[in-house]
Amino acid sequence: MFEKVLVATDFSEYAHKTVECVTEIPGVREVILLHVMEVRDLSPRVWISGHEFDSPLDRAREYLQKEKEYLEGNHIPTRTVIRKVQNGDIPRAVISCAEKENVGLIMIGARGKGIIRGFLLGSVSSRVLREARTHVLITQYRQEDENSKKVRGRVIDRYSGPIFQRVLIPVDFSRLSTEGIEFIRDFEGVEGVILLHVISSAESGEELEEKMKESYTHLQHLGRDLDTGSATVQIHIRFGSPAEEICNLAEEENATLIMISRFGESDTMKNILIGSTVVDVAKMAKKPVFVRYPAKVQDISVRELEQTEFWLAEEIWEQYHQQKADILLDRIFGVFVEDTPVCVARCRHHPDGLEVDGVFTRDEFRGRGYATKVMDALVEGCGSETLYMHSTLELVEFYTLYGFIPIEEDELPHAIKDGFSITSGEIERVNVQPMKREPGQRVK
Repeated sequence: MFEKVLVATDFSEYAHKTVECVTEIPGVREVILLHVMEVRDLSPRVWISGHEFDSPLDRAREYLQKEKEYLEGNHIPTRTVIRKVQNGDIPRAVISCAEKENVGLIMIGARGKGIIRGFLLGSVSSRVLREARTHVLITQYRQEDENSKKVRGRVIDRYSGPIFQRVLIPVDFSRLSTEGIEFIRDFEGVEGVILLHVISSAESGEELEEKMKESYTHLQHLGRDLDTGSATVQIHIRFGSPAEEICNLAEEENATLIMISRFGESDTMKNILIGSTVVDVAKMAKKPVFVRYPAKVQDISVRELEQTEFWLAEEIWEQYHQQKADILLDRIFGVFVEDTPVCVARCRHHPDGLEVDGVFTRDEFRGRGYATKVMDALVEGCGSETLYMHSTLELVEFYTLYGFIPIEEDELPHAIKDGFSITSGEIERVNVQPMKREPGQRVK
């Protein structure tokens, strides 16, 4: 499952416990033990009153060797690596090493040296979590102290059992979150799986009840996919803050691990580094947190919309003069990210010609080339006939890439010219350039 694992260590107690957890990771064939040192710490051996003391580098090598012997004693081949940094950017060194070694998993303790008691996520762990491009396991280990709390009248043994023994999987029913169920299905040693969906908002009691019914049906379906006989499956529905409810349920059900997708329902579409719920869970959780990095982050498709889907384009056009589609006159092309339309363009049939308009990308998805994708599709679908358009001045150069050339307004077909003066609304005529594309023009 995870043939090559990188374990970042600062030789703290948390780091040592993280090394011990490696023996519970399925399929490990090689471990890389990494320690990152500041250049200023690489002092040579010193003599004081005739006694020689080891340098920090020597001590690091000694600690790494001990951890290596422990892992190899458990039949896990291990290499040790020391990275030196000048600017204190330890997280970047960890991530760089993981990328160079092409590891399948980074393991790092929730706390490290110098982290005060009660601080839930160290700065190095936090940066690695946010920026890594692979699976990350943030480890916790048992601490019997005054913070051990009672749940339903009994003391929870927070970290008892192998790490993958009882796994809590939050799902929002997006493709990426439900892939976690497929991911865990092949794990050995999983005795129980807890599926949780958190409803974060509802306008009324009736809406909440309806959402709960729908969620329960979805969870039952997902639970049947996991019902192989080797692991019990529980399903839970909560209402409130997703991160808080995830962490609370992990405590109540004595989960040994929280496994969560790095991205939620809309995170990949917005091209963010990591979902906010994931970060909050990692900060708040008192259990190990496995953050799963999907093999395929975004599913992007470009196609012509069916007439029954024209309302999807109208939703996008609400940000763009609130245009309406006409099933008798229009062909509409769209870019979809995870089945959500993010960019559209229209080719409208007039009595005396075809007009291209309505090329628009949702504000939050701009700058990713989606307009290029949608124009490629439109030109391929409609470019066998002459096309006309009114381009804003700043986009003239863009449309020339598709064979459009500037023309005088009098060269426009009458229906297109007259229709523009009606639909343009607040757009000043002086700010647009009529353009024309003849069939056979090559796309640059």
